[in-house]
Amino acid sequence: MAELLTVGEFSRLTHLTVKALRHYHDVGVLEPAWVDPSTGYRYYTTEQVEPAQLVRRLREVRMPVTEVRRVVSAADPTVRDSMIAAHLDVLRQELTATAAAVGSLRSLLTGGSAGELTFRQAGEQQCLLIDGDVDQDSLTPWCAMAYPLLYAVAGRWGLTPSGPAGALYAFEWFQAGGRVTAFLPVTALADDERRWCSDGGTVRCGVLPAQRSAVAVHAGPCRDLDRTYGALGRQVLERGIGTAGPVRELYLVTPADTDDPSRLRTEVCWPVTTESS
Repeated sequence: MAELLTVGEFSRLTHLTVKALRHYHDVGVLEPAWVDPSTGYRYYTTEQVEPAQLVRRLREVRMPVTEVRRVVSAADPTVRDSMIAAHLDVLRQELTATAAAVGSLRSLLTGGSAGELTFRQAGEQQCLLIDGDVDQDSLTPWCAMAYPLLYAVAGRWGLTPSGPAGALYAFEWFQAGGRVTAFLPVTALADDERRWCSDGGTVRCGVLPAQRSAVAVHAGPCRDLDRTYGALGRQVLERGIGTAGPVRELYLVTPADTDDPSRLRTEVCWPVTTESS
């Protein structure tokens, strides 16, 4: 039998406190090699040092105790390593999201001027469209499905994109979610009534109506679009020139075009009645 170590000796080798060792014993993560039935003293072996060090590090990277127990008890090293890798991937995603949130906060604190309103009169546009019932939390994955589908259907039907893709958002959508329409301007549709059905929705032919808009270009990731909406919408409301939605977003530079979030460009088109109050 391997030499037994007292709790104190094992604690010195692993840098796990006696309290932590007791807890890991109670939850079945790191059980002693032997417990003296008469005294209740716990004893460990040197072979348990490395697993104990692994437990400490897994807890330092916030792996839940239930997952730690599965990792430590895994008989196959490949399975163990895959579980650890999956947790590290989650951590990387969280770190990326946190860094983006920090950058967004710093950008907000530095402020910046809203600039003067610019206006555009857009005529009717023939488009491929797809509708979705989504909220703000599900918008990103829905867009990741919708736009590749629009471009794929355009290619299948031999249609050439004639402008940047975009989306329509009714004013009510910002309150509780609802219908969003993604669109892709294309040429040579005429009175085409074709439809393409898929698990993601139905792509249809349609025409965007003419719309007069106050326009602002948002530079950077979509998580900061509220700043452009705030600056643009405030000027429209102060001038009393707003009209019924929907708001149009045009995606001039998208994640498909660049890996640099600072290079993303989104045009926000707020519907207005006139250029002056």
